[in-house]
Amino acid sequence: MVIVLFFIRSYKNQKMKRMVNAPMAAEPIVVFPSGGWHGIPPGQRSWLEEFARKRRLLAVADDAPAPIEQLSLEQLSSVEWTSASAIVMHPAWVHIAVPLKPRCLIAMLPPPEQAEEALWTKCRTWLCAYATLVVTGSEAFYLEQSFRRGSVFLMDGLDETSDLFARQAAEWHIDGFESDTLIRLQQRHRANWRNELLQKQEHAADAAANGYADGLFYHSVYRYLIGEAEYSRKLLLISFEQMLLEGRGNTLQNVYRFLSAIELELGHLQDAVRTYGYTAGGDAEWRYAEQLTKWLAGGKRELVKAQLYRLNDDYRKAAALLEPVADDPEARTLLIEIYIQMGRLHSALTLGEAEHRQSAGDRRQWQHLQGTALLLEGKRHEAIHCFLSAGENRQEDLNGMIELAVMDEVARELTRGNKEAN
Repeated sequence: MVIVLFFIRSYKNQKMKRMVNAPMAAEPIVVFPSGGWHGIPPGQRSWLEEFARKRRLLAVADDAPAPIEQLSLEQLSSVEWTSASAIVMHPAWVHIAVPLKPRCLIAMLPPPEQAEEALWTKCRTWLCAYATLVVTGSEAFYLEQSFRRGSVFLMDGLDETSDLFARQAAEWHIDGFESDTLIRLQQRHRANWRNELLQKQEHAADAAANGYADGLFYHSVYRYLIGEAEYSRKLLLISFEQMLLEGRGNTLQNVYRFLSAIELELGHLQDAVRTYGYTAGGDAEWRYAEQLTKWLAGGKRELVKAQLYRLNDDYRKAAALLEPVADDPEARTLLIEIYIQMGRLHSALTLGEAEHRQSAGDRRQWQHLQGTALLLEGKRHEAIHCFLSAGENRQEDLNGMIELAVMDEVARELTRGNKEAN
C-alpha cells in the first residue's frame, strides 16, 4: 500500500511539473446524486466532502450541506461547463448531464439492480459510452465495461488499494490527467487479489458455497484483460470443471464459450470457431456458428474474429478490428450493431441511414435511435420530433416519448434529499 501511494504521488508530481500552473480550485465540480446528497453511499460521500475542502463543489441536491453549493436544475445553464467536471451517480441523469458537455464527465454508478428496468440499463449504457471515466461498485459491471471502453475503475469498498486507484483516477481526470497507468495497475492488482482470495478458498470446507468456481472465472477474465491468455485458459477450464461438479446449468454458454475469445488471443482462430460451435444453443446461435464457418472458409478472417469477440461481449476488440474495414458492407453492418450495444449512438448513426433499413420496423427503430442521439446532444425538440415520427402509425412505438417523461421525472426526484440529516 505504501509503495502504491508513493508511485501515485511521484507520478502525478512529475506530470504537474510539466504543466503550467492553473487555478484548479476555481474550476467547479458538479455532483448529480442518486437521491439527494444523503442518498450518496457513505464512502463516496465522505470522499466528496473531503474534496470540497480544497475544491469548489456543487450538487444538484436540495440537502447539500455547507460548504457544498446547492444547484437547481434551472441553474445548470449558469455553470461554465467547458472548465467544469461532472460526477453523475444515477443513469437517469444521462439526458441532462451529457448534453452539457462538461470538460470531464465521471460516471460513478451504483451496481445495477438484480431486476433493473430496461430503461435504466439503456441509460447506464449510454452514460458510460459518453463518460470520460467510469467508476462502479460492481465487479461484474466493471468487467463488462472493461470489454466496452477504457478508463474503467472498480471502487467497491472491499479492497483499500483497489479503491485508492479508483479515487485517484477520478481526481486525475478532474485535474486534466489521463489514467492509463492506473488502469493497468488496478487490473493487475485485481488479478493478484483474486489469486490470493482463491488460495484461501481452495482448501475451505465450503468451497462451493463461498463462490470458488465463480472466483476462478473472474480471475480468468482478469488474466485475459492483462494479456495473460494461457493463464486465463487454464483458470477457465478449472472453473468450468468445478461448475460441472457443482451441477450448475448453462455452463457451456456462460463459461466455456469464453474459451473461444481466449483462443483468439492465442492465435488459434479455427479452434475458436470450433469452440463457439460446441456452445451454440438455439436457432440464432446455430446461425452464428454457420456464418462463422462460412466466413472462415471464404477467407474473411477479420469478420470471424470480430464476430467471435462480439459473441463473447468483448465489443471493444470487435470494434477495433472492424473500424479499418468499415467500407465492407458486412463489416459495416456488424460494426453498427456493436456500436449500438456499446452505447455509441453517434458512431452507429454515422455509418448508416434510416432509408437503408429494410423493414418498416427497422426504420422506426432507427428513428428512435436518432431521437436518442439527438437528445444526448441537447437537441430536445428535434429528438421529440423523431420519437413522434417513429410512433406516427403505431401507438406502441411512442416509447421514446414515454421514456423521456419518466427520465425527466426521476431526475427531478433525485434532487430531493433528506434535509433533516443535515
